[in-house]
Amino acid sequence: MRSFVRKFAVVAGVVVAGVVVAPVTQAQAATVATCPGSEVSGFPKSLKNSLGELAGSLHLWYSSANGGTNCAKVYDDMSGSHSMSVSIRRSDQSTPVTDSGTFSTYAGGVVVTGTNGKCIYVSGNLSLGSGSVNQFRASAGPVACG
Repeated sequence: MRSFVRKFAVVAGVVVAGVVVAPVTQAQAATVATCPGSEVSGFPKSLKNSLGELAGSLHLWYSSANGGTNCAKVYDDMSGSHSMSVSIRRSDQSTPVTDSGTFSTYAGGVVVTGTNGKCIYVSGNLSLGSGSVNQFRASAGPVACG
């Protein structure tokens, strides 16, 4: 019985160690408080609802660090906390890096690296309630190619 317990403990330890050392994929990347670099030309983009009304903005920055780094945030112009999301991906990625939740000021910054020579796709959403008139959106892409 002790032999079985030792073998099980060794196998369990290997499985746990494998989980601990597993690499984090870009889609699981953490958000940053301050986006590096300079804002990309043509940004910010206004978040608009179905009537064309504005309530927030989508921002995109670029830095030459790490083979090119792009970072995106959505800012809320309204008072109080609201449901927001921001997503960014390189043209060669199928899964965007996303930050979503209830925030009082902004969602993001979400970051992708290795963007030199790639195009960027970015989107942002702000919800002030139910119904399409309360849903504000902006998206862009391909942008910042090169």
